[in-house]
Formats: sequence, structure tokens, C-alpha cells
Amino acid sequence: MLHQTFKMHIQAILSLSCKVAMYATYARNGQGLPFMKLMGQLFRASCDTCFIMMLLLIAKGFTITRGRLSNLSTWKLTLLMCLYVILYMAMFVWQMKIFDPAVVTFISESVPGYGIEVLRLLSWLSYCISSFTTCKKYPKKREFYLILGFFMSIWFWMGPITLYLSNFLLDNWVREEVVNLVDCSVVFYGFVVFLVLTWPSMSNKNFPFHVRTTQIGDMTQPADFPQNAYEVARK
Repeated sequence: MLHQTFKMHIQAILSLSCKVAMYATYARNGQGLPFMKLMGQLFRASCDTCFIMMLLLIAKGFTITRGRLSNLSTWKLTLLMCLYVILYMAMFVWQMKIFDPAVVTFISESVPGYGIEVLRLLSWLSYCISSFTTCKKYPKKREFYLILGFFMSIWFWMGPITLYLSNFLLDNWVREEVVNLVDCSVVFYGFVVFLVLTWPSMSNKNFPFHVRTTQIGDMTQPADFPQNAYEVARK
């Protein structure tokens, strides 16, 4: 019963290891490992992208009410993820080629950085629309989607809010420290909320999954499945 969404969640958690190692080394010797910092930023970007993709898949009901997506939804999601990758790569190139090493700057202080946050808000809008459509079609999942939507909306908006406050209200020499603290807290918040809401215990009424892993991606099955594991499938 290890669904694809949980595999993506585990991958997102493991991707933070390089950044943790870099800051642990920096705390010991005051220099850190520049290469590990870059790798940590790259893995942090992949973590964000994977987590957003996971939320959008859940909003569309993937692994919850359906075993596969329509071709149109697949193309839209693929295009969105490609835009994330392009903007993140552009932000890293901007940091290496355009930033002045003599000036204290943070990686998000760039045009691609602002573009990522705009794309994040567009992802939130897509998430809300997809969740509403899924709830309308599967009312038994409404409680889970309402609770997850409320907490994940906070997660989506914390990125743009943090970017605005840090770039316009904080001094340059404290910006990276504060943003890293807030950013790691937001990541921790998102992971904990998702785990609590989807914890597979008998007392967790919010547990939404009933589509088996053997049904996911099976092209011989319809895209949508019954609303629970015991509902009679009508052919």
C-alpha cells in the first residue's frame, strides 16, 4: 500500500540531506562546503518541485479516487513542472553569473526567484480548483480535502510572503539566516501536516487512500474508482 505520493514524499525528505550536512560543517568550522551548499540548494529545489507535484496529484484525486490522470491533466502538470525546473535553473545561473560577490545577496533576489513565487501562487490556484472538482465528484472525500486545503494553502502562501518580507524589510546581512530558518520551518510544517492527515491508523478518519497500488496506472481500468474499497464496482 505504499502509494506513489508517499514515495515522492520520502524522496523530498531525503533531498534535504546535503543542505543539512553543509550547515552542520559550517557550524563547526565557520567555512562550510560551498559545493555541498550548491547541491543542497539544487536538492532543495527538487524537494519543492516534488512536493508541489504531489499536492497537485492529490488534488486531482490521483491514488485517492483515480488510478491515472487524463492526457490533458498529464500534459498540464508536465508543463508546470518543466516551468519550475527552468526557473530554478535560471535562478542558479543568475546567482553564479550576475550576482556581485562583494555584495551580500540572497538567491531569491532575482527575476527567476520572483517568477518561481508567482508560479507557486498559480500552482495554489490550480490546487484549489482541482480539489473543488474532486470534492464535487466525490463528496465522501470532502472532509479530507477541506482540511488539507486549509493547511496547504498556508504552505503555498508562506513562500511569497517570506520572499516579500525578506527582500524589502530585512537587512542584507541577516537576510539569508532568517530566510533559511523560515524556509526550513515551512518545509517541516508541510511534511508534518501531510503525514498527520494521511497517517494510516484505524482512528484517522481523514485517511483518504483506498486505491490499491496494483490499480495505479492500469490502463485496462477506468480512470475513476469507487469512493471506498467496499463499494460495488458496476460494469
